[in-house]
Amino acid sequence: MKKKWIIAGLAAALLLFGAAKAAAQSYNPIHWIKKGPTASEQLAANGEQSKKLASQLQALLPPRTKLEDACTAFRQLSECVAALHVSHNLKIKFNCLKWDVTGVQPGSGNVSSCRAPEDGKGLSLAKAIHTLKPEADAKAEAKNAERRAQEDIKDASS
Repeated sequence: MKKKWIIAGLAAALLLFGAAKAAAQSYNPIHWIKKGPTASEQLAANGEQSKKLASQLQALLPPRTKLEDACTAFRQLSECVAALHVSHNLKIKFNCLKWDVTGVQPGSGNVSSCRAPEDGKGLSLAKAIHTLKPEADAKAEAKNAERRAQEDIKDASS
């Protein structure tokens, strides 16, 4: 009986090791799950929605910036739109906020006055707001921006 348990344990370990190898050499189970489309992929997938959303958000976008360019590096379209709302409402540089939320330093724009996120990892929107504008009510601003982002995306879809 003991021998069967040892064999079953070894088989399970080999199966787990094989699954990890198949998941791009990652031993982190989170990486084994397929992630959804990024913000850029979501915009590219539906051109009509992208055009409507871009026209709705034109006033929030930094000068001479297209929505597709602003949303690169964001995992979800709603995160990008919420960051645009926060940037506009609190007068925070969008590139700084984007860097803090995504953990990816923007290739264009002036980021010399921005504080890089600790450990190079992206922060939640509320934490990024608190980092860049400590006097603001970060949780309320983030919640409001996320709600507005969902409404904007829903309006653009209809």
